[in-house]
Amino acid sequence: MTTLPDKPKLRRVEAFPVNDGEGRGPLYVIRDPCGLAEGLITLSPIAMFILSLMDGQRDLLDIQEIFARHTRQLLRRQQLEDMVRQLDEAHFLDSPAFDAYFNSLVEGYRAAPARISAGEESFGAEPGQMSTVIQRMLFDGQNTPAKIDRKLVGLVSPHLDYPRGTPAYSQAYRLVAATAPPRRVIILGTNHSGQASGPVATRKDFQTPLGTTKTDRAFITALEKRMGADLCEHEFDHQREHSVELQLLVLQHLLGPERFEIVPVLCPDVCGPTGTAPYDGKGIDLRSLSEALGELVRADGVPTLIVAGADLSHIGAQFGDERDLDAAFLQEIESKDREALDALVRHGHDAFVDVLKARENDTRVCSAGCIYAMMTALPGGRAELLTYHQAVNREAGNGVTCAAVAVWGE
Repeated sequence: MTTLPDKPKLRRVEAFPVNDGEGRGPLYVIRDPCGLAEGLITLSPIAMFILSLMDGQRDLLDIQEIFARHTRQLLRRQQLEDMVRQLDEAHFLDSPAFDAYFNSLVEGYRAAPARISAGEESFGAEPGQMSTVIQRMLFDGQNTPAKIDRKLVGLVSPHLDYPRGTPAYSQAYRLVAATAPPRRVIILGTNHSGQASGPVATRKDFQTPLGTTKTDRAFITALEKRMGADLCEHEFDHQREHSVELQLLVLQHLLGPERFEIVPVLCPDVCGPTGTAPYDGKGIDLRSLSEALGELVRADGVPTLIVAGADLSHIGAQFGDERDLDAAFLQEIESKDREALDALVRHGHDAFVDVLKARENDTRVCSAGCIYAMMTALPGGRAELLTYHQAVNREAGNGVTCAAVAVWGE
């Protein structure tokens, strides 16, 4: 049996209320947004209060005393130890046991031959039907579009699941089908819940239901040499992040999994007080990396497409809004999104981020970092907004917006 932490510290979790089904009041379910603790734990309101005291500063006796003072009830030592043990075994505590568990996951990822995706059902497809699902999403029974004699150098596409993001995925990737195929695709994803505070790459090839696509490890090495830093220190962040693989599956369908290489990079948020610099002072500045990335692409001459797997606003009660998802609110969100997109298209990456920061990113745009990085790497590119889309689920009380943007080169 593992030793219990003397001062239990809860890792970052998400909690949401649920009905117990018997009319006795609410319960709460906690989950790990990082996906490292894979299960859910259901707690009573009183247990949630105990959980709130596990900050790494209080020992078990402190927690018992605070509990008694606030509730005028006795919390037995054995009860508290059992709760701490349950949380620790489920990997919800920041503890030596969690560190050992996390290190084993990292070692497993690094030892694996590739970054391996989940099965087709995870992407809404029956076995053997992945290409059919993507083909239907992109073209809906229509013919592949006629070839366009323009140079597509950048693309913004959603990382929503395919059913909700279809209108934007279709507009974005029809252009890939209509233009000269790239030999390398730099896929800039969103690091939703990983460990890195700056941009992070991985040298792993990517294996999906459609095949294996190699990663351009030489390019990553050159980029690391240019930056004087290890871009893959936190490469395990890629294991549970979906924003890269959702782009890759579509690219594999259109181009063939073995006909191009990828450079997968996850990007941090840039709307916080430190901007493009890591919030904790560790890691690489996103602006510097993006500039270096663009310079390397222009220097080696390999036909390259840069894709930002990006969603925009996250709205509704699930994300903290206290307004109904009615027509007026959705129009307000669209106006805000379009203001930011217009700044991106007309004035570039800095203007785009400035618009979001000016309103403290009040609609929770999650992918400003990868959009910023793409545009920074393509200083001569001309951006064009292809479509804007809102995926709204009123029953669930949430909505996510997205767009398709093309960037054309000389």
